[in-house]
Amino acid sequence: MVSSGMKVPIEVEEAGRAVITGKTSSAVVINLDSKTNTLSVGKAYGMKMKHPFRACLKQFQDDKASFALVNVKLSTGEDQDRNKLTMIMWAPDTATAKVKMTAASGSRALRSKFKCNAYVEIQEKTTSKNVNDVLAKVLRSGEGCNSFEGVHVTQNERREFVFCDGGNHEDSDFDEED
Repeated sequence: MVSSGMKVPIEVEEAGRAVITGKTSSAVVINLDSKTNTLSVGKAYGMKMKHPFRACLKQFQDDKASFALVNVKLSTGEDQDRNKLTMIMWAPDTATAKVKMTAASGSRALRSKFKCNAYVEIQEKTTSKNVNDVLAKVLRSGEGCNSFEGVHVTQNERREFVFCDGGNHEDSDFDEED
């Protein structure tokens, strides 16, 4: 048992370790059943997934809290490719208070198991909005970013990260690299 009172099942731990090691998985979606307070593996994405973060967003359901452990692919301001381990918590604004409270408990349990570069809470599944939320938490102070999952990004006048071409890039979420 962890301090939050929620236990992380062994299959969730194993799926998370696969993402952390980066040998077999680039991301995993972890579902939360707010009625039974249990975590389960929803979907794991292999290493050939071109856009694992965006693929995870597609798996989040509007009435349930979920989590994703993702090796976010980015290119820094110095054009160095990096993977940053990020835990995403999805708790939709439309969810009940019980779902949101259970999500907070699940987040504490998962944080105790997986040490990530960043923890990001999202309430909206729009990729173009969430790219700034993720990069703002993942990047170290003063560290730049040229691309997010292979798509060029820049900062706008409000110093928010946006896709350079202004698109939302939700059309290629499930493509795999050759």
